[in-house]
Amino acid sequence: MEMAKEWIEKLTQEIKDKNREAALEFGRQQHQQDIIASQGRIFFSDMVRALDDNFTQIRRLLQGDPTSAEIATATTGATQVRLTRSRFPWFDAHITHDEGKITLEYAKELGVAGDPALAQTKSLIFHFKVAPDDKLSVQDAFGDTPRSYATPEDLAERITGILFSV
Repeated sequence: MEMAKEWIEKLTQEIKDKNREAALEFGRQQHQQDIIASQGRIFFSDMVRALDDNFTQIRRLLQGDPTSAEIATATTGATQVRLTRSRFPWFDAHITHDEGKITLEYAKELGVAGDPALAQTKSLIFHFKVAPDDKLSVQDAFGDTPRSYATPEDLAERITGILFSV
């Protein structure tokens, strides 16, 4: 009976030694997923508010100028927003928050809206990242040197720049 107990203790120690790092990593990943789940929607909502603030400022600064045009923001649920502008530049954009990422799908032209069905649609994906200090940010999903956006305002600035760039 004593021999079986020693064998079990030895086996238990081997399990601890060989699997500790994988178990700790699994725990870290679970913790990060919990942060993304609990704070991701807040980040997205704050980013949408920052976009709306950016658009309000652009609207105010273009007031009375021939390039002035209304910018419509329509929230379609807690995880989607649609942004449209009819001219100078025309754009139609959809931003979605889903499963640890924010996706921007957009079409734009420098002049007025032509046939939206003929406009080339582009997509950008931003993945949520959790820093060792549990701070949530987003990062470009693709590219050799992906950019990080530490705050919702940083991401809103990037998206505003994409939609209005010439």
